Parts: sequence; C-alpha cells; structure tokens
Amino acid sequence: MKKNILLFAATCLTIALAVAEVSAQVQNNPVDMFHNYSKLLSPEKVYLHTDKDVYFATDTIWFSGYVENASYASEFDESNYIYVELISNQLIRDEGSISNFAKIEQKVIARKKLRRIGDAFQGHIVVPEMNSTERAILRGYTYWMLNRPVEYMFYKELEITNPMKDNAVAAMQEKEVKRKADYLRIGELSPFEKEKMEKKEAKRGRYDVQFLPESGNAIAGTNATIYIKSINSNGTGVPVYGDVMDAGGNVLTQYSTDSLGFGKIMIPNIPLQELSATINDTTGYSSLVKLPSPVETGVSINGIVGVSSLKEYSEKDFIRFSIVSSESLLGNGLMAVMHNGSEVYYTKPLQRGVERLSIQPKTLSAGIHSISVIDLKGNVYAERPFLVLPDNDEAMKVETDKEEYGRRDLVNVSIKLPEGMADSTGTFSVSVTDAGTASNAEQTTMESYMLLKSELQGYIEDIAFYFNRSIPLSQRMQRGDLLLQTQGWRYYDLSKIVQGKSEIPHFGKEYKQTLFGKVVNMTGLTNRAIVSFLAPSIGFKAMGQIDSGYFVLHDVNFPEGTRFIISAVGKNGRSIRQTPELMQEYYAPVYKYPVKPEGVIYSDAYKRAVENIYYNNEDGEHAMAYELDPVVITSQLITPKNSPSPIANYPIKREWYRDTLAMKSYSQSYSVAAYVTATYSGVREVFGDTGENISVPEYAKVRSADTTADAGGVPSGSLIGPKSSAGSMAGGQVTRPGRYGLVLVYLNGSFIHPEEAVNTVLSLPLSQVESMIYVSGVSAAPFQPSFDSGDVNPYPVLMVRTKPHVRADKIPYNVSCDYPLGWQKPVKFYTPKYNTAEARRNAAKDSRITLYWNPSIKVDANGQAWISFYTTDSASDYRIEVEGKSANRQYHYVEKIVSRKR
Repeated sequence: MKKNILLFAATCLTIALAVAEVSAQVQNNPVDMFHNYSKLLSPEKVYLHTDKDVYFATDTIWFSGYVENASYASEFDESNYIYVELISNQLIRDEGSISNFAKIEQKVIARKKLRRIGDAFQGHIVVPEMNSTERAILRGYTYWMLNRPVEYMFYKELEITNPMKDNAVAAMQEKEVKRKADYLRIGELSPFEKEKMEKKEAKRGRYDVQFLPESGNAIAGTNATIYIKSINSNGTGVPVYGDVMDAGGNVLTQYSTDSLGFGKIMIPNIPLQELSATINDTTGYSSLVKLPSPVETGVSINGIVGVSSLKEYSEKDFIRFSIVSSESLLGNGLMAVMHNGSEVYYTKPLQRGVERLSIQPKTLSAGIHSISVIDLKGNVYAERPFLVLPDNDEAMKVETDKEEYGRRDLVNVSIKLPEGMADSTGTFSVSVTDAGTASNAEQTTMESYMLLKSELQGYIEDIAFYFNRSIPLSQRMQRGDLLLQTQGWRYYDLSKIVQGKSEIPHFGKEYKQTLFGKVVNMTGLTNRAIVSFLAPSIGFKAMGQIDSGYFVLHDVNFPEGTRFIISAVGKNGRSIRQTPELMQEYYAPVYKYPVKPEGVIYSDAYKRAVENIYYNNEDGEHAMAYELDPVVITSQLITPKNSPSPIANYPIKREWYRDTLAMKSYSQSYSVAAYVTATYSGVREVFGDTGENISVPEYAKVRSADTTADAGGVPSGSLIGPKSSAGSMAGGQVTRPGRYGLVLVYLNGSFIHPEEAVNTVLSLPLSQVESMIYVSGVSAAPFQPSFDSGDVNPYPVLMVRTKPHVRADKIPYNVSCDYPLGWQKPVKFYTPKYNTAEARRNAAKDSRITLYWNPSIKVDANGQAWISFYTTDSASDYRIEVEGKSANRQYHYVEKIVSRKR
C-alpha cells in the first residue's frame, strides 16, 4: 500500500473551514457570532465508564469511552480517537532542595489511544506494580480538546491500593529502617519526611472563604446579593459564620454557611467603600477577610429559582431575573441574552435601569445555561449561570432471573430501556463487581458529568445529590443554584465568542492518524529530500519528495507497538547526509485535579482478596515484587525479562536489580554514576589520585596517556566499591570499608573498558536506562571477565541495559526508527464458566473483584439486551452497573445489587 506524502505541513481542513467561516461573519451581530462558534468551533466532551472505582497494584482498569459534541448544533462529527491517561503521584529525589530529601510530583504513568470501532471506544490500563496506595486520576480527551484548558478534560478519581507494599513499609518501620534512600527506592517517603510534609501542610491557612457578588458585580447604592463559599485546607466545604462590615467597622449584615460551605446574603443599599467580613467557627477561630469592592457603574443580574415541584417541572415553576443597569450604560445598546452551549434562545433589548424577565425550566434542555448582558460590540457586562436539572423519571430497568444466587452460580440479566428511547445509536457498557470488596468511591455518572461536572472547575462535593430523583426537585434546584454561583463557571469565554476573537484552533479533530516529521542535515532543515516509510508489522510502505524540510503522512492506520522505519536521501537519490525525525507527539500537560482530601482506606476483607489474587496470579504480567513476608523481601531470587546480565537467564537477588520503576524517582536529573552511588551501599566515584589503595585488574588499567587516572591506573570518574567485604555504614558513609576495587562495567551484555565506561556508561542519563544490576563480593564471581593471578576476591560489577531506542549505534545516519502512539487493540475481558460439575468443584479459589465487563452492548429494536455471568467464591453481594446513552442525548445509569445466598 502506498500513500502520498504532502510536500509541507498542512493545517487541518476542519480548522481552516471553521476559521474562514467565522472570519467571514465578523461584521455580523453578536448572536450570529455565537451561532457560528456553536456550529464550527464548539468543544467536545469525553466520558469514561470504568468497571469499578477501586483498583490494586497489577489490577486492570477496564473502560469504555464516549465522545459528544458540546453543541447539538455542531456541523462536524465527533473525533474518532480518545487519549486515556492514568495520572498518579510519584516520589522523586529533590535535588534542588537543601531541606527536602524527596518531593511528590504528578506524572502520567500510563497512556493509551482508543480508536472508535463501530460506535464504541474500549481499552484497558494495568496499574503499575510499584504504585502506592493513593488517589489517582484517570483522564480522557480528544485531540480537539487540546485547544481548551486541561481543567475541562474528563477526569475521574480512582482509589489505588497496594496492600503488598503497605505490608513492606510497615515491616521496614517495625525494623526501624531509617535510611531515606531505602524508602525512596520503593517510592515511599520515610516516616521522618512524611511527618515533616504533614506539618508543612498543617501550617496552611485554616479556611478559604470567598464572597462572590452575583453575576460578578455589586453596584453601589443597590440591593446586592453576595454568594459565599467556605472551604478548609483540604478543599472541602465547612460551616463558618461572621459579620460583614463597612470601612468604619459598622455591621451591615451577618452570614453563615451550611455544612457544604454554601451561603448567601443580601446587603441593602451597598455602600461604595471597602467592605470586610469576620470568619468564625465553633472552636473559637477568628480571622478577617476583604470583600470585592462595589462598582459605581455597571450591570448586575439577580436570579430567583422558583421551583416548587417534587419530581417534574410544572407550569408554576419559574426562574426569574432582575437586571439592574447604570443609566450611563443604556446608550450602549445593552441586551440580555440567554444561551446554553448550542444556541442563543432568548434576547431582549434593555431600555430601563431595571428590567425583569422570567422563563419556565420545563421549556429548557437539561444542563448549564447562562443569562448575560452584552452590547452591540460584544462587550459583556454581567453573566449569571443557572442550572436546569433533568426531571424525567423514566429509568433503564435491570432484572435478574432469580432473587439470590449461590457459589459459582449462573446469573442471567435483562436490560430494558424505557419506551421510546431505543434506537440504533444507543451504546451501553456493563460491569459486575463484588459489592462487599470494592465500594463505589466516585459518584459521577455520565449524566452528572455531561450536564454539570464537565463545565465546572474544582471539586464538587456530593455530586450525586443533584441527580438523585428520590430527593425533591425543588431542593436539588436550590442547591444547584448555590453551586453554580460559587464554583466559578467559565466554560465559554462569551466576550471572545461574540466579538469573533476566539483563538484559532491549533489541533484539529482527529478522524484518521497522521504522522509529522522533519528532515535535517548538518546545517539545519533539508531543502529537498526523498523520504521513505516502512512499517513491516502492518505491511505499510510510502515514499515521496519534500521541498520544505517537513513531511506529513496522512491516513495511516496503525495499532500500538508499530515500528516505523524512516529513511531519507538527497534529491539526487544518493546523498545519505539527511536525518529524518518524527516530531514528538503533543499531549495534554499534567494538571493537579481536585480529589477527596482523605486518604485511601481498605478493609481486611479487601486486603485478603487482593493478596490472594496477587500471590496466586500465574499470568506472568507482573514481577512479584513483594514477598508474603516482607521482612525477607531481599532474599528472593528472580530472573527478570529485561536483565542486563551477560549470562542469559541467570537468577539474581532482588536487591541487586533495578528496573525503570525502581529508578523512576531519580530519572529526571541523575546519571548512572550518581544513581549507583546514591542507592547502592559502599559505592562512590573517584577523581584523580585519592591516595587510597584501590585494586584494579591488569586488563582494566588505563591504557591511554590522554586519560586522567590515579597512581593505580583508575580512570578519573570511575566507580569503586567494596571488593572483599561490604564494610559497615554509619550516617550514610562507609566507616570500616573492606578492600576497595574498581567497579567493572557491562553495557547491554558486553564488558566496557573503564576508560570508555566513564564517558559512555557512567555519564549516561538515567532516563535512558531500562535496567541495571550491581553485585559485589563472592556473588560477583560469575561476572568477572577474567581473574588476575593470585587475586581470589572478585571485583564489584555494574551491569546496565539501555532502553531499545537508545541502542542505535549501528543504524545509518539517514535512517531512524520510532514507535509513535498507536491505537490499543481491543482485548476481551476473561470470565470463567462454571457450567460443569468439575468446574464448580475446582479447588482454585475465585476471588475476582470484577466478575464481568462488557464495554459495548447494543439493545434490540425493543430496547432490550441480555447478559450472563457466574458468581465467585465470595459470599458478598454483587453490584451490576449499566451506563450509556440513547436517542436525543438521553443518559442512563442504573445500579442493581444481586443477593448472594449466605
């Protein structure tokens, strides 16, 4: 198969059309500008349904993806690819700090690209074995969403547990292990460092209380409504109370917030002066904060949510707005506009200082709406969001064929959509989990995310409340209004939209895969070259000429793990002084998303289930880093798949070995030499003549007069370590060292002479190393290149294996190889069948936490589907979750508990 290579980098056709259309409408009125934006440039939303919310190290996160245009008026189809990332806290050696040994940074520890197959996206991520017990983030976005702030990308809080590592840390503390590097090696803070970090957190301010004028302005001399949000240092709502005072200390009004930190006050005839408020709690705490200053001239919008219905909106329900405008602004052509994310559905010119208008929520679509005051030039004077919650009470039904089930019993489940909601576009995902082992930690559903969370920044406490149909609609609407006035809704920059100043998108909608790159020579970009592509695993070939130095390869279809071999020659077809390079793919920057402040806690039953799965897993997907008895963890012999040993399949002790996970905390700034001296006891670097008696084998002594060495022939910058004994440690230093010897170095299985090792191996950035082994004493004997006569003590040995892309010494200059991120191939979730007596009698314990997962289920013409699964050996009940969407953006979530015979 051959493809044409474009002669220069092209802008995505989708973006070009959108920008051209919007630019042509610059002279139109603001409402037309909004509609153009809605049709051509509106954002996308992604949602991920996971099989559960709690995972353990080496567990698999199964997910199904959904993409939707934020605007139902959009003229473009949704993207065909979703990027999914697992983000967690990683402990890193803090080289830039004198007081801190280590620091915690958020990192993307796994990334997958999902391709639309049919109407569904599906994928999975394995939780790394060395991950600590913590709260992590699962993030999803499309390429089009890179044009917007990362705060608005889909994110879901996951609880990650690692009982095995927790056991190991507890054993270290019980044995009074105090060396910080020992804890850092497994990605944990030492107790001392943890205590210091907790004290630092405790010094932060107790409360953050914000006073927010409704619609952004409080106009002096009017009755001003102020919304209040109070949170503690953990970011959760907290009740406080106090007085609001003028500049002279006179009390204007009093306030208090509820348990979620929400409050609301009205200040009559608010003065044009600096206001302040006291912050008090029931413990006696007190502080003082300043309020936003009132403005002399402006516009404010006051809203009243008049919903009294319990379940469905009625004709009597209303949302009423009072718009106050300064007389001096009325000549600017002010008008009130109401919009959702798709259209401006109401406009009214403002001709008086006070205007009132009312609307019935039953006539509006569910989601976040906004009323704004703008002028004919698109200037925005005030903006007030309001929430319309869905009131439909029809729900998907999930039924089982029996009331309760026994051990390894077959469960048949029927799924039925409400009448009139079934259509060919409906897609649903189904999970079944052990309800007694894994709790529902995350309350967000597709409905609550798409209609609310996707457009708000910050942590939303008790988000399930707003969509709980058992709570009166009137209560949910009142609290929803408090949420929107205090959460900082800024999903759309209305001023830029209506003025035609929206930023030109840098990233287009991704319907097919594209590769970008350049060809360089010794002087910079190549003017002309012939570029060839080869991807043997997918049978792909392409060739073409470029004239600008850049190339773009369109319409490629490749899964993850596809190796592309790219070559370039001069325009005459002979010169090989050209080097092709694939440009680095761009991903969303890491962002600290808000999560629950409390730590992750798991039950003894959960711990037993996880340990049973971990220690009895025979799939070979993880390295068994943790022993049942963590005290003897260092005595285990292992044979790593990526061992740097020159002796194939040679078993080694675990404490000798480091892989990328173990080195991750140091990989940002350490070299091989710096890492070895920091983490292996008794090893240090030597520079020049130290005056010490360092043993060096004859075959390893300095051979070149150009190499700096000590009197014994040790190259400057080499590593030395205990040769006959490990010595003893005190304060991190060897106090009674054994006889020191030169550390012999192997790179990718080959012995490297010390003169070369200093510059080629020891100075290598740790980020380029896949694994290493350091061994000393008698255990190093098998790795000696040879023995000097009369010397019976082996020299310490360092073995290093570099990552595959680093080992390119034999590849011609005009050829490069790369593995761009391809789409993840779907994998079917495995579930055992106990359909025979022999299978039911099998002695192997079934402790699965996820019993069933199907990322894509279609209903028939009657809106019905069926699934079946077998129960496990657990005596707990089981949770069935079905989630998805059907016609006209109808979101569905239903949970059913299946009873287990006791």
